[in-house]
Amino acid sequence: MPEKKLVYISVTKVACTSLRWMIADLAGENLETFTKAAGGQQSRLMTIHGGRDRWKKTPQLHRMTQAELDEISPDNGWFIFAVVRDPWSRLWSAWESKFLVRHVTFMDRFSDEPWFPRVPGKAEDVVEDFRKFVFERPWEKYPQLIKDSHFWPQVRSVRPGELPYTKIYNLSELSTLFKDIHAHLALSGQDQELYLPRANETPLPMTREVLDGGVLESIREAYAADFKAFGDRWDPDRLKVAEGWTQDAIDHAAFHTVANERIGDLAAAVREARNQLGKTRRELRRLQMKRSPRSLMVEELRRVRDVPASALPGKAINKAKRNPAVRKVKRLFKA
Repeated sequence: MPEKKLVYISVTKVACTSLRWMIADLAGENLETFTKAAGGQQSRLMTIHGGRDRWKKTPQLHRMTQAELDEISPDNGWFIFAVVRDPWSRLWSAWESKFLVRHVTFMDRFSDEPWFPRVPGKAEDVVEDFRKFVFERPWEKYPQLIKDSHFWPQVRSVRPGELPYTKIYNLSELSTLFKDIHAHLALSGQDQELYLPRANETPLPMTREVLDGGVLESIREAYAADFKAFGDRWDPDRLKVAEGWTQDAIDHAAFHTVANERIGDLAAAVREARNQLGKTRRELRRLQMKRSPRSLMVEELRRVRDVPASALPGKAINKAKRNPAVRKVKRLFKA
């Protein structure tokens, strides 16, 4: 945001839903345009991820000129930040929100794979299926997952050695981040309340049992680049974990799968309706083009013939006189 000298480098599954809403509000985006998305998002808050074309006032770095990029630096008063998270809870969150609760896109693409999780019936199902996913590492093998930022190492998004950050915050430091944003905005007299809706599409918190059986070590190995860049921030013994899940919690997670399947049905119906609308429009254009040039020109002349010449700009009259199509219409009427 050039006018606020603020840059946010988004990292998926690191409070990015709340932070993107915050940025959209600070930039003066029309927030209602996001909720009109017709995709398979699980809630209104998730529609902030529905497509970059809805952002009209928030430029992306790769679309800025080199001269503009050269000005972006803390030395020039810019506040540049990102937020990172321990890979254990981040992968757990990504797996749960995309696979366990059966997000429509991931259900369509991967439901036949042997590592795709069951609809959970008991706690053991969840632990076993996450373990299978981690050991299989499909995000390193399947092209669609290789390109999916939810499973990238965070250094790929953050690029800590390339961008001149004011600070890279840990997820546990969000309250400090918000204070720092307020302080930055206050310097230019632009401080305002931060819009920070809380979105959580993962019904089951991570437990210690989830990381047992070699899972913790396997994730550390898979995301070695993140641990090399930020590893001194994360201690597995200090992770925030739940004691366990009640059967009600498991049933609630299972309900999410049913709800997401219905969301997928509706999203598919909307896509089909849009496709049919596009076909209808194309057919109408085709039929319109089949009409004879004579009938089209005569119809257009009849439409405008009652408009006094004095009501038309002089340039338009002169241009029309030179237009061969106009002369042809006149000949048709004389015929």
